[in-house]
Amino acid sequence: MDLLARAAALAACPLFEDLAPAVLVRLAERAHTSSLERGERRTTEHTVWVVSRGKLAVAVREQAEATASIVRKRGAGAEPGSVLGMIRVVRGQTPVIEIVAEEPSELVELAVDDARDVLEEDPAALTALADRLAALLLAES
Repeated sequence: MDLLARAAALAACPLFEDLAPAVLVRLAERAHTSSLERGERRTTEHTVWVVSRGKLAVAVREQAEATASIVRKRGAGAEPGSVLGMIRVVRGQTPVIEIVAEEPSELVELAVDDARDVLEEDPAALTALADRLAALLLAES
């Protein structure tokens, strides 16, 4: 997937749809793609994932004690346009999300630090993202 395809995948994500094209390109420049076969797993520990193709089951790891974690499935899963791990950009203590490919899938991956850097460079982008997140949360309630 080339730069323009990565930018298009990011723009297709409802959370990013209000970002300026220049911001989407800067995010896409730092992003990579990852293909997963059915059953493959990834986590949001250090990465933000945007689903460009496929379907993923989503689970949340919660620390039960210092040496163990509990994984529980959450919601209906992630499909194209879903973004996973974005909250970790602004709040590092957010639980780690694990994704499991339910079918062959393609993801656009962005390191949490890279996403944070791009958004901090442009206060208008950070404001647009916060406004869009608030609108999406209100629409679901």
